[in-house]
Amino acid sequence: MTTPTLDQVLDLAHRLPHEQRRLLVTRLEQELATESRPERPRMTPDEARAAWARLRADLSARPAGSTSMAEQLDADRRARDQALMGRMPDEGDDVHP
Repeated sequence: MTTPTLDQVLDLAHRLPHEQRRLLVTRLEQELATESRPERPRMTPDEARAAWARLRADLSARPAGSTSMAEQLDADRRARDQALMGRMPDEGDDVHP
């Protein structure tokens, strides 16, 4: 997501009806006076379901990896343990019989 320029924001603000422009200015004044951003309004259940559906669609469009993160972590741990024990992957289970 790109950050809009001041000119872009002003162009959009000028498209708002007079009452909404007044509300925008009031909110910005309050934010600047308190030096804190107001909380974002909570999503409605319909908005949350739509966002979830978009996320699922985006994730399903991605190519599947060869291993899951959990499988990769397990493989990395096994390799680390073998290296710490002085074993190579093609050697037996234990250095000392």
